[in-house]
Amino acid sequence: MSAIKLKKEILESSEYRYAARLKVFITLLCLASEDGVITTTLSTLARQTQLTIKQIRSALSALTKAGKILKQSTRYNTIINICNYESYLTL
Repeated sequence: MSAIKLKKEILESSEYRYAARLKVFITLLCLASEDGVITTTLSTLARQTQLTIKQIRSALSALTKAGKILKQSTRYNTIINICNYESYLTL
């Protein structure tokens, strides 16, 4: 199991200003596989973060627009790739 790191710059990021978005992003970082990919559903993310599905959709949309993640929805789940995932890993 690897650890993640958060840089102090996160305090000035748009994610920091929106609690739901930050919570979703940190959850994604913690759930990601070694290559920065998460396969999940919106309802699973909502349950894990204790947010509503609407809040999850909004957060994922904002993270996509900010270039933090790439998202692909299928009929059964959502595949999320964290951009520059390796920069969040500790050595």
